[in-house]
Amino acid sequence: MILRTMDRARAAGCFKDIACATDSEKIASVVESAGYRAVMTGECATGSDRVYEAAEKLGWDLVVNLQGDEPVADVRMIRDVALALAAEPDSWVTAYSPLLESDIPDMTVVKVKVERGYATAFCRRIQGPAADWNVHRGIYAYSRAAREEFHSLPQSAEEKQFSLEQLRILGKRPIRVIESTEHSMSVDVPQDVAKMENLIQGQDKYKTVEK
Repeated sequence: MILRTMDRARAAGCFKDIACATDSEKIASVVESAGYRAVMTGECATGSDRVYEAAEKLGWDLVVNLQGDEPVADVRMIRDVALALAAEPDSWVTAYSPLLESDIPDMTVVKVKVERGYATAFCRRIQGPAADWNVHRGIYAYSRAAREEFHSLPQSAEEKQFSLEQLRILGKRPIRVIESTEHSMSVDVPQDVAKMENLIQGQDKYKTVEK
């Protein structure tokens, strides 16, 4: 799954370098055996804290964090997020796709409310009309300054309760949100594995060149 996610980042064709940040020797070995770079970190509270540590080791400034459970991430979305960060490096950048009816009761699907291109709320259980919400995609992009700010802040009770790291920075720094018309999926719970395998098999069978 992680290798397929890294393949999606490479297919986007917009990065100078790609690396997997992990605290697992097993994952690092798999990644390096496939020809990718792995960066070892310590135990981290969130993915963005891990990216902070890895990017410091690498000396990187602008970074797109594609989460490892997004093996079918839309390459156009990845490019759009990277371009948005380059245009607006003082903001966090993330993405959303349309909310399906089946997503509404699913607590593993993170929802985001967007107004004028910026996130105003994140949740797992929708409050108010479903039409006001979208599916939050597993991607973040940020500059070194934005990562340093995030890492320096204490985890909020709400962030811990809902396991939503973006709540630590919401309201403190703008979160630009890019629309992706492709409805994707991530692997959040064990039962998602079979769904993802079926989706990938279907994509591999009818694979086309993406531009």
